[in-house]
Amino acid sequence: MDIQYVDTYELTRVGQEVRGQAPIDRFERLLEDLPEQAGTMVSWAIKGEMDSFGQRFLQVHVRAAPMLECQRCMKPFEWAVDSRNRLQVVKSEADLDAGDAADTDPDDVIERILGSQRLDVLALVEDEIILCLPYVPKHDVCPSLPELLEEEPGSDSVRPSPFAVLDQLKKD
Repeated sequence: MDIQYVDTYELTRVGQEVRGQAPIDRFERLLEDLPEQAGTMVSWAIKGEMDSFGQRFLQVHVRAAPMLECQRCMKPFEWAVDSRNRLQVVKSEADLDAGDAADTDPDDVIERILGSQRLDVLALVEDEIILCLPYVPKHDVCPSLPELLEEEPGSDSVRPSPFAVLDQLKKD
């Protein structure tokens, strides 16, 4: 099913779920700085819900596996994305920032989006994928680096301080 737009008010009122798939090459903003993608598909599902207070929410589930470039070895690798997010649908732009107290834990704040009779589903899915990408993508263990280069600063290997000799001179 190729769904491009949904009515968030109707989706949340009825509690409807829509799902679909799209080739990753439809997400231009996502692909701007990524290496060549090999026919990867993106799967998504959006379910509307309304609580007993009349607040509207979208449950967004996105699965994808874009190719990223490791910043250590500069080789491409697949990054698995399996994102589940709950978004509150609000009626006005003033409601987007309402209720965000400065002392609230950022992990407890529910993201809000402006409700629409014509929400671009693929743009929402693309945003979710972009938010899941690492700032500095890298393999857990690079397949082509020598062992010495794989060690990260601050790892368990203890190196003597170059200033240890000065410390001995200070004691004399």
